[in-house]
Amino acid sequence: MSVVLERFCPSRLGAGRTSISADSARELPRSATCAACGSTHALRHELVTGSGGLIGCLACAHPELYAQKSFPRALGLTILGAAAVLAPFTWYASLAVAALLDWALYRAAPDEIVCYVCGSRHRGFAREPVHPRFDREIDERLKFGERAVMGKPMREGGTAGAPDPEH
Repeated sequence: MSVVLERFCPSRLGAGRTSISADSARELPRSATCAACGSTHALRHELVTGSGGLIGCLACAHPELYAQKSFPRALGLTILGAAAVLAPFTWYASLAVAALLDWALYRAAPDEIVCYVCGSRHRGFAREPVHPRFDREIDERLKFGERAVMGKPMREGGTAGAPDPEH
């Protein structure tokens, strides 16, 4: 199974997107070159576990990551929009069909691990250690620091093996 790291160039403020793929986590290159500006950035291979999982972001080395489905949101919205337009003509059965189709596509979509800090997306890496789903409190703390309304302190070791948020 191949692994993919999709990252935004830190020197271009998110304008340059680079996608790096390899057959395994150990075969990823030691650095990534931005296609937009040509700058080279080191990848943090020490954050890959022996089984091929992640304990931190390969792009920026931050230990707090979250899991989400790699689901094309535009496709989901298109399905819902088409079902809504057809609803009056199908006695609203198209909404039920759209919900089932959307659910099936979501279940089939692979997981990806996303960095809270730089937004890099990691696909195809081993599931262990497990990372929780998105936590607004972590996001608030990282974005606003001391001014955060909901921020909670960083868990020792980052999010690797952390439980899902309670809200």
